[in-house]
Amino acid sequence: MRCLRVIGPFILFLSLLGSLPPESGETKGLTGKAAYEPPDGEDRPPLIQLAQKSGEKAVVDELFKKILGQGFLITLATADELKARAERQEPEQVVLDVPVTIKASEGVQAAIDKTAQDLGGLSLDAVLELDIGMVRLQARAVRVSSDPQTLEYLQRRVGSLVFVLELVLDDGEVYECSTADIWRFPITPVSQLFAYGGRPTIQGLGISPEFGMKDYGFIATRKKPISFTYKALMQETDLKRLTKVHGKVIERKGSETEGQCKKTGKTASGR
Repeated sequence: MRCLRVIGPFILFLSLLGSLPPESGETKGLTGKAAYEPPDGEDRPPLIQLAQKSGEKAVVDELFKKILGQGFLITLATADELKARAERQEPEQVVLDVPVTIKASEGVQAAIDKTAQDLGGLSLDAVLELDIGMVRLQARAVRVSSDPQTLEYLQRRVGSLVFVLELVLDDGEVYECSTADIWRFPITPVSQLFAYGGRPTIQGLGISPEFGMKDYGFIATRKKPISFTYKALMQETDLKRLTKVHGKVIERKGSETEGQCKKTGKTASGR
């Protein structure tokens, strides 16, 4: 009986305690959303902002990896075709007019759109105007995020792409010829997009001057293939030993020389 007299008041105390309103700053029940999100109008804690930015960067890194590895379909002439059209440029040297066609893959465009969807960005069809509107090219413009740092980070990585033409000799030595001309890539940063009235228009290619306004921070994928001719200079004696022609897109390393070919040792492509 003594135990019952002690337990009874204790149960009553717990019951009253559970009915008290929560103190300021506490969360009643298990509503994790209320505990995690700040009230309307207040900034998120710096650690939460940092975690979000870090997460977006990881997503963008994964996207860029797909762009680099799966984003480009490259068509080139064969070694025999290049030999047939080679022209003597200087004593013991010849120039090769190498036709190149680069197209963005459908899979990578889907990945870009999906990234924008996941990060709260924007995807839209646009036109790229050339020669003061005389030429209009169809493109897909995407602003992958609303965060200026994320936008700049992706633009600069996409803007660092380099096309490398490899002319492989019979012993595995390679002539490497590179170009970073932004107009030769189907996936590029957009300097500004005009989206007021009518169809959105890409005003220019390149890194945006800033990223805090909604006209800036886009990347564009051109819907049709891009074709150009690369002029490659090589030794006439090496022309006879030309066996393979490869093309690839890499991220700029800093050692590439625009429009020039350098003879290197054996590479993975040349073995």
